[in-house]
Amino acid sequence: MRKKIAAFRPENLLPRTREIAERHGFDFFGFPVFELVASKEALSEIEAVFAEGVDIAVFTSVNGVRKTFEICEGKIDLKSSVSNADVELCAIGPATKEALEARGLNVDLMPAEYSAEGLKQMFNALGVKGRRIAFFRSSEGGKGIIDFLAINGAAVTDISVYTVKKIDPAELKELFESLVKYKPDYVIFTSSLTFKTVFNAAKELGRENEIFKAAKIAAIGELTAETITEEGLKVNLVAGKSTFEDLLNAIKEHAQ
Repeated sequence: MRKKIAAFRPENLLPRTREIAERHGFDFFGFPVFELVASKEALSEIEAVFAEGVDIAVFTSVNGVRKTFEICEGKIDLKSSVSNADVELCAIGPATKEALEARGLNVDLMPAEYSAEGLKQMFNALGVKGRRIAFFRSSEGGKGIIDFLAINGAAVTDISVYTVKKIDPAELKELFESLVKYKPDYVIFTSSLTFKTVFNAAKELGRENEIFKAAKIAAIGELTAETITEEGLKVNLVAGKSTFEDLLNAIKEHAQ
């Protein structure tokens, strides 16, 4: 019998996600819980950080890569700005690394563990005192790593390249009711932001127990898993690599 999985993906990724899930032998249910909006006002910050000089540029997600390039398109040659500067490029996870490489950029740094602790260990090994570090990420990004770097003497620029437009939980009521009736074997979370949005909406609709206690929870990456456990929930499995297909393979092994 096919295992049933549920995931919360952007509208444009749902057809592809369903195709991948079904190819791996799963029954799939999914819907978006927010839209990602590029922060056009971040252009001046991006221009300034390269004009003033930066030692390490950090991209924390595929969305961060996409939205940064979207903001710069037709205005800044971001590839040349990175390539021509004496900057080390850091990617969090293989999917982010691949997104940068697909745009012709070489990734110099990637933490062995894709978590806040993994990032700290990497920066500790590098030594950050006096170094200029720029983050290109969501406006929802946690401040823990920024504070850690600042305490250790780095000059940090935290650029919000996209914001999250959350869908009103009232508009999601029927979808959450359908999710409860679907009774997934596994609920998948691909980012901390996705989990937080779903968890808060489920609580507002009074569906958190039916969703989070009835199904096993699967996470892409240790950062996402950390966020889930902070809410007192058990993460049943974490993908060894941060891609959706890797997580599906992990679920197949877990379900045996």
